[in-house]
Amino acid sequence: MTEADFEYTPKYIYIAGPMSGIPEFNFPAFHRAEDWLRFAGYKSFNPATKDIERNLDLGAYQTGDSNRAAMAGFDFREAYLWDVSKVIEADGIYMLTGWQHSPGAIGEHSVGVAMKRHYPEYEIMYEQ
Repeated sequence: MTEADFEYTPKYIYIAGPMSGIPEFNFPAFHRAEDWLRFAGYKSFNPATKDIERNLDLGAYQTGDSNRAAMAGFDFREAYLWDVSKVIEADGIYMLTGWQHSPGAIGEHSVGVAMKRHYPEYEIMYEQ
Protein backbone atom coordinates (compact mmCIF):
# COMPACT_ATOMS: atom_id res chain seq x y z
CA MET A 1 0.00 0.00 0.00
CA THR A 2 1.08 3.53 -0.69
CA GLU A 3 0.15 6.91 0.74
CA ALA A 4 -2.20 7.36 -2.21
CA ASP A 5 -4.24 4.41 -0.93
CA PHE A 6 -4.97 6.42 2.21
CA GLU A 7 -5.73 9.78 0.61
CA TYR A 8 -8.89 11.33 1.95
CA THR A 9 -11.23 12.91 -0.55
CA PRO A 10 -13.61 15.24 1.29
CA LYS A 11 -17.29 15.09 0.48
CA TYR A 12 -18.91 18.17 -1.01
CA ILE A 13 -22.15 19.36 0.56
CA TYR A 14 -24.50 21.94 -0.96
CA ILE A 15 -25.95 24.40 1.58
CA ALA A 16 -29.66 25.18 1.09
CA GLY A 17 -31.96 27.48 3.00
CA PRO A 18 -34.16 30.55 2.94
CA MET A 19 -32.77 33.78 1.48
CA SER A 20 -35.45 36.09 0.07
CA GLY A 21 -37.06 38.46 2.54
CA ILE A 22 -34.36 37.96 5.16
CA PRO A 23 -31.86 40.77 5.82
CA GLU A 24 -28.54 40.12 4.08
CA PHE A 25 -30.38 37.30 2.27
CA ASN A 26 -29.55 35.14 5.31
CA PHE A 27 -25.93 34.91 4.12
CA PRO A 28 -24.53 34.90 7.69
CA ALA A 29 -26.38 31.60 8.33
CA PHE A 30 -24.95 30.13 5.13
CA HIS A 31 -21.43 31.17 6.13
CA ARG A 32 -21.84 29.72 9.64
CA ALA A 33 -23.00 26.43 8.08
CA GLU A 34 -20.00 26.48 5.75
CA ASP A 35 -17.68 26.96 8.73
CA TRP A 36 -19.34 24.09 10.60
CA LEU A 37 -19.15 21.80 7.56
CA ARG A 38 -15.47 22.63 7.09
CA PHE A 39 -14.84 21.83 10.76
CA ALA A 40 -16.66 18.50 10.27
CA GLY A 41 -14.36 17.65 7.34
CA TYR A 42 -16.58 18.57 4.41
CA LYS A 43 -16.13 21.00 1.57
CA SER A 44 -19.17 22.98 0.54
CA PHE A 45 -20.97 24.61 -2.31
CA ASN A 46 -22.26 27.83 -0.76
CA PRO A 47 -24.83 29.76 -2.83
CA ALA A 48 -24.31 32.83 -0.64
CA THR A 49 -20.68 33.02 -1.70
CA LYS A 50 -21.69 32.53 -5.34
CA ASP A 51 -24.36 35.25 -5.12
CA ILE A 52 -21.86 37.71 -3.62
CA GLU A 53 -19.65 37.06 -6.66
CA ARG A 54 -22.63 38.12 -8.81
CA ASN A 55 -22.53 41.65 -7.27
CA LEU A 56 -25.88 41.89 -5.56
CA ASP A 57 -27.36 45.37 -5.24
CA LEU A 58 -26.35 46.70 -1.80
CA GLY A 59 -29.86 47.90 -0.92
CA ALA A 60 -31.37 44.57 -1.93
CA TYR A 61 -28.70 42.76 0.07
CA GLN A 62 -29.36 44.78 3.23
CA THR A 63 -33.09 44.09 3.15
CA GLY A 64 -33.19 40.71 1.42
CA ASP A 65 -35.46 42.18 -1.27
CA SER A 66 -35.33 39.74 -4.20
CA ASN A 67 -37.50 42.01 -6.39
CA ARG A 68 -35.03 44.85 -5.98
CA ALA A 69 -32.16 42.47 -6.72
CA ALA A 70 -33.88 41.37 -9.95
CA MET A 71 -34.56 44.97 -10.98
CA ALA A 72 -30.87 45.74 -10.39
CA GLY A 73 -29.93 42.94 -12.78
CA PHE A 74 -29.51 39.87 -10.59
CA ASP A 75 -30.21 36.86 -12.83
CA PHE A 76 -32.24 34.36 -10.80
CA ARG A 77 -32.33 31.83 -13.65
CA GLU A 78 -28.54 31.76 -13.71
CA ALA A 79 -28.46 31.46 -9.92
CA TYR A 80 -31.00 28.61 -9.82
CA LEU A 81 -29.18 26.76 -12.59
CA TRP A 82 -25.94 26.93 -10.58
CA ASP A 83 -27.77 25.89 -7.39
CA VAL A 84 -29.45 22.81 -8.85
CA SER A 85 -26.33 21.73 -10.71
CA LYS A 86 -24.35 21.87 -7.44
CA VAL A 87 -27.02 19.89 -5.56
CA ILE A 88 -26.58 17.18 -8.19
CA GLU A 89 -22.79 17.43 -8.26
CA ALA A 90 -22.49 17.34 -4.46
CA ASP A 91 -22.32 14.29 -2.22
CA GLY A 92 -25.14 15.68 -0.11
CA ILE A 93 -27.23 18.65 0.91
CA TYR A 94 -27.39 20.57 4.21
CA MET A 95 -30.75 22.17 4.93
CA LEU A 96 -30.73 25.34 7.03
CA THR A 97 -33.49 26.07 9.51
CA GLY A 98 -36.56 27.48 7.79
CA TRP A 99 -35.89 25.79 4.44
CA GLN A 100 -39.52 24.57 4.36
CA HIS A 101 -40.67 28.18 3.84
CA SER A 102 -38.43 28.83 0.84
CA PRO A 103 -39.59 27.79 -2.64
CA GLY A 104 -35.97 27.64 -3.83
CA ALA A 105 -34.79 25.50 -0.91
CA ILE A 106 -37.83 23.22 -1.28
CA GLY A 107 -36.83 22.67 -4.91
CA GLU A 108 -33.22 22.00 -3.94
CA HIS A 109 -34.38 19.55 -1.27
CA SER A 110 -36.51 17.75 -3.85
CA VAL A 111 -33.48 17.36 -6.11
CA GLY A 112 -31.52 16.03 -3.11
CA VAL A 113 -34.27 13.50 -2.36
CA ALA A 114 -34.18 12.35 -5.99
CA MET A 115 -30.40 12.00 -5.81
CA LYS A 116 -30.65 9.91 -2.63
CA ARG A 117 -33.16 7.60 -4.30
CA HIS A 118 -30.59 6.65 -6.92
CA TYR A 119 -27.45 7.15 -4.83
CA PRO A 120 -28.10 5.88 -1.28
CA GLU A 121 -24.78 7.31 -0.06
CA TYR A 122 -26.05 10.84 -0.87
CA GLU A 123 -26.45 12.65 2.45
CA ILE A 124 -29.38 14.84 3.42
CA MET A 125 -28.60 16.74 6.61
CA TYR A 126 -30.77 19.15 8.56
CA GLU A 127 -29.59 22.00 10.77
CA GLN A 128 -30.52 21.27 14.38
